[in-house]
Order: sequence, then C-alpha cells, then structure tokens
Amino acid sequence: MSPPLARRAPRLRDGMPADREACVALWTASCADRDGVAHPGVAERARPKFDHSAGWVVAEDARGHVLGFALATAAGTGVPTDPPDAALLGLLAVHPSTKGRGVGRLLLTSIEGRLAAGGCETAVLHVLTDNAVAVRLYEAAGWRPLGAPFEHSLLGRPTQTYVRRLGAPESSTSS
Repeated sequence: MSPPLARRAPRLRDGMPADREACVALWTASCADRDGVAHPGVAERARPKFDHSAGWVVAEDARGHVLGFALATAAGTGVPTDPPDAALLGLLAVHPSTKGRGVGRLLLTSIEGRLAAGGCETAVLHVLTDNAVAVRLYEAAGWRPLGAPFEHSLLGRPTQTYVRRLGAPESSTSS
C-alpha cells in the first residue's frame, strides 16, 4: 500500500462494500505499525465486521486514497460486559503516514455523529491499555473507562472498555 499524504483536510464519506479490502489492509498496516510487528489473524478478524456495520465512515484524500476509517457495529456485537444498548466502535484506523494530523479525531467525531443520527444513544469501544495515542484520543473526546481491563482475545494484552453517551457534550459524559 503506497503511503498517501494528507496535505488538506480529508473528505469524509460513508464506507461502501468496494472499500472493504482497502480498509482491512489499512487496519492490518495500522496494527502492525502500532505493535512493530504484524500479528496473524488481524485481517481475518476484521473482515467480517464490515458485514454487520451500523456505521462506517471513510476519510480519503483528493485522489481517492483511503487515509482512515471508522466502523461501528450494532448493540450486542461486543463483549458480554458491554452495555446491551451500546453500539460498538470496533475499528478505527488511520494510515501510518497521516498519524498526528487530526484524521483520527475527524473519524471519531463523524462516526459518533452518524450513530447518534441513527438513534444510538450510547457507544462502547475496546482499546489496548498500552496504546497511549488511542487512549488520549478517546479520553479527549469524552469517552470514559468502564469496568476493569480484560485480556484481548487475540493479542493477550490488557484491554479497556470505554463508553460514551452520544450527543452529550464532552464535559458532561458519564460512565
């Protein structure tokens, strides 16, 4: 995958079936970049989530290159300890060449808005506790930890559930 450069604000749009493999490849590359190594099974676990989308937004540059995406699935698709009425923000990735340029925040804000517009009041996500960049992004956007960390089923690393009431101002979110 050639590294696109985001010199201008990316265009946000709904994800489409034709974007699936590019997003899976981006997810795999993003995870490998985060961990310094590619883990077997990452693409295979991500791919079916696109079949259960409750919201999917893609950020692309002026040439149509995918710079990032966010994918949420319906309530009940997470882990048993998730609030039963909460949509799951299961995947959010930005191309490694665009890290630190605000693409992740744009995607997060957009997927939250799309879920809220679709009637979803609460969303959850699961983040590796050692992924400091992602934890800062989510906490700055008003996401709050919920429950105790648990072991990631593929990576075996501590993972924290975060929750956010959608449509609520960041300063007044509750856990």
